[in-house]
Amino acid sequence: MAVVKMLAVTLVGPKDEMEYVASQMVLMGGFQPLSLDLLLEDRNLRSRVRTVTENPYDELLMKLAHVWQTAGEVIPEAVPLPVPQDFTLEKARFEVSRVSGRLELWAKRRIALEEELEALEAAHLCVQALESRGMSLEELASVEHLTVFFGKLSEENYKRLEESSQDVPLLVIKLGTWGQETWVLAFTIRSYADEAEKLLNSVYFKRFSLSDVLRLISSSNKPSEGLEKRIENLKRAIDGLASAAKAYLDKNREELERLFSLVYTMQRIYDLCRGRGEVGDMYVLSGWIPEDLLDHVRKMVEEKAPKSAILVEESKSLPYQGVRVPTFLRNLPLVRAFQDVVAMYSLPAYGEIDPSFFVAVSFCLFFGFMFGDVGHGLILLLAAQLMQKRRMIRRSLAIVLKSAAATSVFFGFLYGSLFGVEGILPALWLSPMENMGNLLAISVGIGVVMVTLGMVLNIISAFRRRDFGGMLFDGRGLAGLVFYLTCAAAIYASFSGKDLPIPRWILWALIALMLAVMLLRDVLARYLLKERLAPGKGVLNAFEVFHNLLSFLSNTISFLRLAAFALNHVGLSLAVLMLSHMVHALPGGPFFGVLVLVAGNAVIIALEGLIVFIQTLRLEYYEFFGKFYKGGGSAFRPVQWRKDLKALRSRSNA
Repeated sequence: MAVVKMLAVTLVGPKDEMEYVASQMVLMGGFQPLSLDLLLEDRNLRSRVRTVTENPYDELLMKLAHVWQTAGEVIPEAVPLPVPQDFTLEKARFEVSRVSGRLELWAKRRIALEEELEALEAAHLCVQALESRGMSLEELASVEHLTVFFGKLSEENYKRLEESSQDVPLLVIKLGTWGQETWVLAFTIRSYADEAEKLLNSVYFKRFSLSDVLRLISSSNKPSEGLEKRIENLKRAIDGLASAAKAYLDKNREELERLFSLVYTMQRIYDLCRGRGEVGDMYVLSGWIPEDLLDHVRKMVEEKAPKSAILVEESKSLPYQGVRVPTFLRNLPLVRAFQDVVAMYSLPAYGEIDPSFFVAVSFCLFFGFMFGDVGHGLILLLAAQLMQKRRMIRRSLAIVLKSAAATSVFFGFLYGSLFGVEGILPALWLSPMENMGNLLAISVGIGVVMVTLGMVLNIISAFRRRDFGGMLFDGRGLAGLVFYLTCAAAIYASFSGKDLPIPRWILWALIALMLAVMLLRDVLARYLLKERLAPGKGVLNAFEVFHNLLSFLSNTISFLRLAAFALNHVGLSLAVLMLSHMVHALPGGPFFGVLVLVAGNAVIIALEGLIVFIQTLRLEYYEFFGKFYKGGGSAFRPVQWRKDLKALRSRSNA
């Protein structure tokens, strides 16, 4: 239930050791790199350090990807592997060159054959289309006053071309559609050839030269048959290359997949640790780690990188300007889900109190109090489980919803409420409709507890910051807490008619004393605690005191919404039940009565459940957080090994 203590570590060592150290830091999953540009304030030192941004493993990874591309297979899923200490960049280059050299030649040959095949298939389609229309390719290629375009484009772009050709003297003849591509002939007069070409380029038209088509068929009396034979031979040659590549891949698959995973891991390491620096033959790597990982990092450096050094600094001693310490929260599994609820407001700043535990308890309490119903709670619980199973919502949100639904069921038993009907189940605590006064009083009491808790947490935060003046004399400090609790006791005694164990004049004297302390906060801090304060804050402090007094009242009264929504839930359920009874007198009454019950309860669960969820968030963010919480933290984002091969596959297939 706390913000984990973070340490800034700087690792310096030779290149071969630092590559291994960086790989272990990434595979460990608890290291957030920090760019050296932020850390090097000395201009002379900064000029001697070269910050590395390029990734030398990108090229190697592409070469390995071509192995599977040449074999006609999909790039495999890389797996995280411990990188051997001797697996340096030079060794990686040697290994990749050794296994991919032959396949690179095959790949280049295959690309050349595929380009030739595309040209032959285009010629074949052109000849067939012209012959079916009684047209001669020789005559078409020799026209003097026209420019002829032959090629292909997608069907969608063909429609765009038809629409756009009306503005340009361009005649478009559709030859046919094969596969997903449409082949066309386009004619224009020579003076408009440039405009026509721009138009064709805008619709991604791939042009084939008619002169090249003539050259391909010039040696055959039967152009169509000759082209078919050549196409068939090329396909066999391409298949032969693919078969050879596949046979090579099958023979060395285990070795190639291991090498691919190693190179991919190193590529990820270099990509995620771009902020490292080089000073001659020495590498520098700096970043954040949780304190409990320090011993592991030290042991790894001592055993595997004896020539490297590690420098550790705590946040209090950091000399860097403008560098924020990241926030890493560590909580119990159930509380961990409510970290997202806190993060929606703002992540705690480093060193600030983590309110996740208090939010987990109070959130469930508020929701169950306002939405207490056994039937509605069970349906909400099942709905949350179903949405989580179908991955419609995040796991953390599902846990929050299921926890809230469970407390709704619990309060349903306390209220004796089943689908809004009271009396079916015995009330273990109280009935909202029959005990409105008690319900309102309990809501105010919960508000007093939450406001008090917020002020106590603020006092603890001020103590951590060494802000003793604010801790003792501020409206949200000890003085404000005593003032608030004394006022709450006085109001309770007035409304309940009960006598307090101390005379009332002592209460009023204590209230007046605390009010004076809050107004004289700065004076007391200056003379009693010797704190240096900025001048001219007296008037501002008076306004702050006035604001705190109003917030004490408004924040406490705001918790009356707990009782209001609890009563509202019962009222809506009764309205649905009454409407169901009313339709019984109509034709088909039983059917429509059931329909009204089902639809009405569905609306209550969905609509009122959402409203109660929002109101719960409001009580947390405004009434509770407003007393102590500032936020503004930056999340700890450690580098991690991830399976993300989509970009690589798209580049390799380009």
